[in-house]
Amino acid sequence: MLSLGSEPEEPRSYVYKEIDGRSLELHVFEPSDHSEPAPAIVWYHGGGWREGKAGQFFEHGKILAKRGMFSISVDYRGYAGDRTNRDIAPCIEDAKSAFRWVVTHAKELGIDPDRIAAGGGSAGAHLAASLATLPGFNAVGEDISVSTIPRLAILFNPAVGKRDRIATPDSDPTDFVNEKAPQSLILHGIEDTTVPISDAYLFQDKLKSHGIDCRVIAYEGQGHAFFNYDDGGNPYYYKTVGDMLLYLEEQAYLKK
Repeated sequence: MLSLGSEPEEPRSYVYKEIDGRSLELHVFEPSDHSEPAPAIVWYHGGGWREGKAGQFFEHGKILAKRGMFSISVDYRGYAGDRTNRDIAPCIEDAKSAFRWVVTHAKELGIDPDRIAAGGGSAGAHLAASLATLPGFNAVGEDISVSTIPRLAILFNPAVGKRDRIATPDSDPTDFVNEKAPQSLILHGIEDTTVPISDAYLFQDKLKSHGIDCRVIAYEGQGHAFFNYDDGGNPYYYKTVGDMLLYLEEQAYLKK
């Protein structure tokens, strides 16, 4: 197993893909003590599918690593085109490439390949939901026999449903929910005007129609991105982390 040190305060970064003269990285928080293969979650940051930094879920990752779970945050290319006509195909392709990298390197890292989850916020939650649902969007030359289907999904106000300014056809996970999609936890603000909570409930209904469990936790009075960590002590960061941890305990990804 690769050794990343005993304290999960800083992640170890790996290049998962070289494209367009660039190196795309993912950032791994490893449990400080795991003698057996441990579960993992692959995170995708939000921000309207713009290129950004993967740090949105670093604080989540530190907590999960201390609880015995790998937490992996992904850098990905932003959308092509302009803001009013976004082509998000590069984002979806990179999300799949990163997940395949984790699956391929699971044994080397000490990850249990049967317990790899995916998660994200807003556009990042859309990417996490896309892994098991959207056909295509595979990088040229990539080994598509490597599965991109997570065993579990943790979705913070996921941008599922038809979105304005998205030019990419066939990019809504809701349209392609199938029996292979993972059971999911959705954490959503009731007052979200960017992604209405009704979209989350529609996604939940589609999953349930295929016999897949999906739990929506709705937070009264909260808008979009209400769950983010900040230095001021956002109480809903702690509320949502607590709900996430309880769910992961129920699913045997964390010990109680």
